[in-house]
Amino acid sequence: MPEQKTAQLAEDLFRREAAQIVATLTAQLGTHRLELAEDAVQESLVRALQTWPYRGIPQNPAAWLTKTAKNFALDALRREQNWQHKETQITTEQERWLTQENESTNEGNFADSTLRLIFVCIHPQLAIEAQLALALRIVCGLSPAEIAAAFLTREAAISKRLVRARQQIRELRLPFAMPDKSELTERLDGVLATLYLLFNEGYKASAGSRLIREELCHEAIRLTQLLCEHPATAQPRALAALA
Repeated sequence: MPEQKTAQLAEDLFRREAAQIVATLTAQLGTHRLELAEDAVQESLVRALQTWPYRGIPQNPAAWLTKTAKNFALDALRREQNWQHKETQITTEQERWLTQENESTNEGNFADSTLRLIFVCIHPQLAIEAQLALALRIVCGLSPAEIAAAFLTREAAISKRLVRARQQIRELRLPFAMPDKSELTERLDGVLATLYLLFNEGYKASAGSRLIREELCHEAIRLTQLLCEHPATAQPRALAALA
């Protein structure tokens, strides 16, 4: 496959898988290491663009990106001072990561880690503007420029908002878990607003050569369907959003 087509395939795959990989890493690293999870996923794309054109595309590209991101995160942990004398723990953690199956779910949890991460971002201790911007950036993969277009504001303002929100997430050490049923309902409006803005960007793209970005529309619909199927969030306003 020509180098240009391979690079385009890698970028398309990355757009589809990045949020899921960030969510998976955040679940394992903790929300205080959210930025490390983001960096690891970005690094996996860089390495894909460097190697795939010459070595060929892996049989399971998504798994390759996930494993590469996990290895990058583990290497970063090794370099941290408080991990320097914990090689046994690192080895155990690595084995757990590489063999871990998908988490089982129960009534109080969502199977989709992307949706769980949206609920983490829509946290009442963050300002509503910060909640939405963070969810759109980290979970939905929109650029600061695209988020700025959604909020009718400047890109620089969104970038500053994202920096502050990430700092708050790190300091608060928010659990990567679904809130209880009552709090879940309270956050639902923010989650629906995020999915609405994601769909809106897909239906009428603010940047790029394509007017419609079908992958964003499909993801917004998929996540909204998950909300409608969950007993704690299958409420009229969620069903109305899907309609």
